[in-house]
Amino acid sequence: MAKYNTPLLYVGEPEREHYDIRLPDHIRPGRCPDLHAGSVTIMPPGQQGGAHDASNCSHGGAGVTAETATAGVAKSVTVDIGADNMAFDTDTITVPAGAEVTVNFDNRDDSVPHNVSFYTDSSAADAIFVGDLITGPDRVTQTFTAPAEPGTYYFQCDVHPFMNGAFIVEQA
Repeated sequence: MAKYNTPLLYVGEPEREHYDIRLPDHIRPGRCPDLHAGSVTIMPPGQQGGAHDASNCSHGGAGVTAETATAGVAKSVTVDIGADNMAFDTDTITVPAGAEVTVNFDNRDDSVPHNVSFYTDSSAADAIFVGDLITGPDRVTQTFTAPAEPGTYYFQCDVHPFMNGAFIVEQA
């Protein structure tokens, strides 16, 4: 009977909001009927988990149990957006709730500053993420976390607010 030691490693500060956790194939949902997608226990630093039995899906003290609350393992998405002739090349960006969003912004307007910022609504009063201002032609890559709550939000260029669109966050 093969045993696999699968402790969850402590990563980052204890206040961190989410952890990217990759489980070995033998303990993925579907292979172990009692394991729910994203169910994890985050152990304090220095606490060692037990072993996982590959033949009977016993989770032991490995920190992956059916009883733990589902943490909804965050997804990562990449969004490519460009600015050209004082307009974005899309008017809708759609991502899963809580996803890590990487924005590749390509400002193709020569000598014109633009950014891409995300807000809760078109008043732009409550920022989700404010992108760096870059003068074209230039590119920037930035990362932020999408809201956990599905809904329709808003994005715009802060210098030229008429450049805008819908930021749609869907149930993950």
